[in-house]
Amino acid sequence: MVNLIIKDILIQKKNLLFAFAYTIFLSVFFSYLKPSGIGLYVVGPIVTVFLLISNAVTYDDKNKSEIVLNSLPLRRDEIVISKYISTFVFVIIGIIYSILIGFIEKTTGLPLINRPISLQDIALVLPSVCIVSSIFFPVYFKFGAIKMRVFNSLLLVVIVFLPPNISFYANKDPNNILVQKFNYFINNTSIFTLNSLALIVGLIMFLVSLMISIKIYNNKEF
Repeated sequence: MVNLIIKDILIQKKNLLFAFAYTIFLSVFFSYLKPSGIGLYVVGPIVTVFLLISNAVTYDDKNKSEIVLNSLPLRRDEIVISKYISTFVFVIIGIIYSILIGFIEKTTGLPLINRPISLQDIALVLPSVCIVSSIFFPVYFKFGAIKMRVFNSLLLVVIVFLPPNISFYANKDPNNILVQKFNYFINNTSIFTLNSLALIVGLIMFLVSLMISIKIYNNKEF
């Protein structure tokens, strides 16, 4: 299983560079968002994970890797689990990218980011990645990477633009009833509780998604 995870990393030399460059773009594009750094430290790692997992499965489909893997003495559930575990490896890569870019921007005097990454940023990234991957993988194991190109594009648009737009409209219309109720809940709930709830929901979705993907893959014919 470890070798499968390493394989998903080694095949992504060019995409790793692209993800790094894209994180720089996101830090600039979303530099207007408050709190400062959310584009770099939150949206950046989430998008990096999405790019890397989608590229890994696309590589597998193009090279018929699943046929080879299923001819080896590997259980099908191990193949599925390795994909899910690789998500957390990509999270680490995405966070490292954000830290490096934030450090570079600070040391070069660029006025885009005025703070380092925080635990709160990471607490937002982890459940978000769990939710994104829990949606992505069952669709992939059901239809394959080639057939889900449109779905991938739509999901990427949602990841990149939905959170900032929600934040923008919430700040633009603070008197909206839903915005007021949401702000009341946030302001009257501790950060620890909010982060814990988000992580629990994300992990539950992640585990349910894993079981669904295993069932789909076990019933798949190659």
